[in-house]
Amino acid sequence: MPDSPDLSTSTRPGDEEIVRRIGALARQYYADGQFSCAEAIVRAFAEVFAPHRFDPTTVTRLATPFNGGFSELQLTCGMLTGGLLAIGLVAGRDQPGDEEAKEQAYTLTQIYYKRFHDELGTTSCKELLTRWKEQGTEKGLCKAHTQRMSEQLARLILQVGFHELGDEEES
Repeated sequence: MPDSPDLSTSTRPGDEEIVRRIGALARQYYADGQFSCAEAIVRAFAEVFAPHRFDPTTVTRLATPFNGGFSELQLTCGMLTGGLLAIGLVAGRDQPGDEEAKEQAYTLTQIYYKRFHDELGTTSCKELLTRWKEQGTEKGLCKAHTQRMSEQLARLILQVGFHELGDEEES
């Protein structure tokens, strides 16, 4: 598994504003009840990183089955799966045989997974909800961590550089 880069500082001016925007959007979408965790994360990334390539409505629809740990089965946390979908948006391959893009997406996924697990101690939706419910903070912590994990992923993508922010496709 690749080493996790130091994400304490951004590499370019403006990166922290992008990180804050992603986190705020993800939290807003989740907090106001519009969307669940996976949908909120992938929609925020689509709007900020690739609005010229992906329709936020379509990517939100694709994320719906991942909410609640796979459709309320409480398996893999939607914050993780939504993040993986976001990685696909910014680093996934769109041409057969593009091994470089595939490896870039795999690298980001492995780093994000490790950071997610290190921070939360599990990838299980059920374990997280049980722990947070016992603390009396279930939904509050889901919203806070949706924002936090979105921000961590945005920092990772910006630092590693697998994004197309501001690139316009040619007609």
